[in-house]
Amino acid sequence: MPRMLVVDDDPAWRALYRMGFESDFEVFEAVDGLDALATLDRVKPDVIVLDLRMPHLDGIGFLRQLDRRGVKVPVVVCSGTFTMESPPAIPGVFPAQKSPDMQGIWSALEAALPQGGGESEPGARPRRMVEATVWRD
Repeated sequence: MPRMLVVDDDPAWRALYRMGFESDFEVFEAVDGLDALATLDRVKPDVIVLDLRMPHLDGIGFLRQLDRRGVKVPVVVCSGTFTMESPPAIPGVFPAQKSPDMQGIWSALEAALPQGGGESEPGARPRRMVEATVWRD
């Protein structure tokens, strides 16, 4: 089963991603970019789902650190701060609108991961739809 590292400071979003992806991925979590960097060698993810706005080390800083370390893992960047008309143009980075229905994230995952047609590929099985409300302060 492919490994996914979810990097988001909001526990509600991490829980939503875990529920939505755990049938297709082995899901690991990190609370910010620093935590994710510390987790990389142990987890060796096949894909990273990354929030942009986080304390300590934000998503852009994390992407810079990945580049400096020579880590070549596809990254799905989830944000409400850009639209699909203006995604970041960074090789290996796939933008997705941050939304509880997760359809944009699934589309970005399908673009990010090679489609080998195996049972562990995200497109090989029906997606688990998750209904959730994310409460914000």
